[in-house]
Order: sequence, then structure tokens, then C-alpha cells
Amino acid sequence: MGCGNLGNKVMDPLSIGLAIAGAKKLLDGANDLKDIAGGLDKLFHATESKPKPTKQKKPKTRTQQLLRMKAGDADYDDDTSISAVANDILEQKKNERALENLGIEIDNKFGIGTFEAIKAERTKRLEAKKEQAVKDKEKARIKQEADAEYWDHIIVILKNIGILILISIVCVIVGWAMVTFGCKEAVCR
Repeated sequence: MGCGNLGNKVMDPLSIGLAIAGAKKLLDGANDLKDIAGGLDKLFHATESKPKPTKQKKPKTRTQQLLRMKAGDADYDDDTSISAVANDILEQKKNERALENLGIEIDNKFGIGTFEAIKAERTKRLEAKKEQAVKDKEKARIKQEADAEYWDHIIVILKNIGILILISIVCVIVGWAMVTFGCKEAVCR
């Protein structure tokens, strides 16, 4: 039972461990797959989410401490040290094994292939969600372009109205000046 794309990401081991434990706890009392759906959702979200940056760089587990002591790494902040890399790989393997065990438990309770079907359906739905997001983004871009074109048209109309009003004012002023200061006799000098 493979774990999909878990191998190329560094995961937050605490989140994944809690999600697996929660899914197993739900599995114990589950009568139907919908009873464990929330736990599986949290598990998949934890395995696919980016790890949160940790503020404390001191080794937390005994394995981390042993790896640092054996490798002779004194710097706890270095993510490229052999002990840090080894710890990440070991945690990843541990989480993959726990996820495989959970899949086996689900298959034993609900039938062989159930966990793979869950993962396949989830992958299909995630792809559909991504496609819908692309479509929504394209619709939003088209609407934004249409709105920009509409407002450009409104601005042109307002500018033309302003020009007509300005010309009308100039004509009224010229007419008033002609009437007021114009020649009132038959022959003007």
C-alpha cells in the first residue's frame, strides 16, 4: 500500500501523528465510512500541508538527541546537518508506516481496497477542485476586463458631455458679449 506523494515533502510529525491517532480512534467505533471521514480529512490535510516553522530548534525526541550526539552535531539550528536530515527521513518513514497501517485497518474493517478507493476519490476531487478554481479565475479575469471596458466607455461619455457643456458655455458667453457689446446702430465704427 503506497502513500502517494508523501515521500517528497517534509511533514510536521506531530500533526500527522495526531491525525493518525484520531483516525484510528474513530475507526475503532466506526460503523460506516462517513464516521471516520473527518479524521481522514485531517490526516490527508496534515500530510499534504507545508510544515509550520518551529521556533525552538532543540531536539524534542530521544531519537533526535541520539542522532545529534552520534553525528557530533552541536548546532541545533542547522537543517542541513546529518542528524537533522536523518531525523526528517526517519520521521517521514515512521509516518508513512503509520499511514499504511491505518490503511490496512480500514481495509480490514470495510473491505480490501477501501483505503485506496478513498485516496483515489480524494485525488479525483482535488483535481476537480483545482480545475474549478482555474475556471473561476478565468471567469473573474473576463469579468474584470468587461468591467474595465464598461468604465472606460463611461469615462469617454462623461468626457464628451464635459466638452459639450464647455462649448455651450463658451457659445453663451460669446453670444452674450455680442449682444452686450455689439453694434446697435446701422453702421458700426
